[in-house]
Amino acid sequence: MPKTPRGDWIDRFIAYAQPFNTTPLFLEWGAVWQLSTAVTRQCVSELYGQKMAPNMFVLLIAAPGAGKSQAISAVRSIMIPATQFSFIPSSVTRAALQDFMSDNQQTRKDPAGAFSISNEAIALSEEMQGILPEHDVGHLSLYNELYDLRSIYKSRTRTHGQIDLQAPYCSIITGAQPAFLATTLPEQAWGMGFMSRSIMVFDKQRDRTSAFKSKSLDHAAQTKLITDLRKRKELFGYFAWDSAAIDLYETWWVDKGGPPVPQAKRLAMGYNTRRDMHFFKLAMAYSLARGTDLKVTLEDVTQAIGLLLRTEDRMRFIFAEMANTGVMVAMQDVLDIIRQETAAGKSVHESVLINALQQRFPPNQVHAIIDNLDKAQLIKVVEGKGAAARGFREFTAGAKLGHL
Repeated sequence: MPKTPRGDWIDRFIAYAQPFNTTPLFLEWGAVWQLSTAVTRQCVSELYGQKMAPNMFVLLIAAPGAGKSQAISAVRSIMIPATQFSFIPSSVTRAALQDFMSDNQQTRKDPAGAFSISNEAIALSEEMQGILPEHDVGHLSLYNELYDLRSIYKSRTRTHGQIDLQAPYCSIITGAQPAFLATTLPEQAWGMGFMSRSIMVFDKQRDRTSAFKSKSLDHAAQTKLITDLRKRKELFGYFAWDSAAIDLYETWWVDKGGPPVPQAKRLAMGYNTRRDMHFFKLAMAYSLARGTDLKVTLEDVTQAIGLLLRTEDRMRFIFAEMANTGVMVAMQDVLDIIRQETAAGKSVHESVLINALQQRFPPNQVHAIIDNLDKAQLIKVVEGKGAAARGFREFTAGAKLGHL
């Protein structure tokens, strides 16, 4: 379902952000994320017997220079002056995140005069490695609990001792390269909660434009976007779903299973089981883009399904990029190990190389990586004695992986 321009907040943001020189898809998701995050836990839908807020984990995935940082800069230019949220620091460990949330307690008053308290963690970060320095199951589990709108989260840290987070809330937009995913996330991570809760938005290189011919920022449009986002931030209540919107959802998801279903193995491990959740959050965001009535219409649901399917259609390219970058990094690691020993007049036992690779690749790929370096004449075999495994040395001084 292609996107139809409607002149809503999302379209106005995309038009305003053109000078930032990034891709339209990144800008569209940047707009959706701002709307979904501005209302925090204040605006929810009751689905499957539980409250669901439109908060999202949005990962902008692309090679360097594709415009991830520019898209996030465009988001910053509206989100920071409009909401005045306290954002997660650019580099944060699990303990530091809990400490930050403990200190970042927000109190809000609804139209009826009732007060609500929430400990919040909102990430607006150019680099995913800042909010997730390494694959840490405990760190990822914390993000999962924050995403799910628990009523309370209890933990202990060295700084604060016992931590009780009231009505914790988390929403994330960040950028990452396929190489980072390939080298940071082991295979089993794709079946865990964090990646299934995340929307991976992949795009290629942005269009090349002249810096001297680019448009200037429309400050009047910026002011209007900020004003309108502030109005969303003041909303409280439940979303009401029109019967036509419910009918389309039930036909697409309940009756047909949400076609087309992504076929990539890593998505089937976890992401596919939460596609309806991503749809619900998108529908709420499109309602907020259209106005402040907290009604989800047929048009909102149509737009939500369209963006979800357009985004999912591109996800398969992430894994192709990961495979290429992951293997190239591994080959360079092997070559560096052998080069160091060759310089010292030694060879490297094959078992050393296997141990260096087996945590990142299945056995058949481990041997293929070593054999490909041998066939490319970047390394050479030094035969072992008897039943001993092969040893390797660098084939030529100064060999480069680019020869492959």
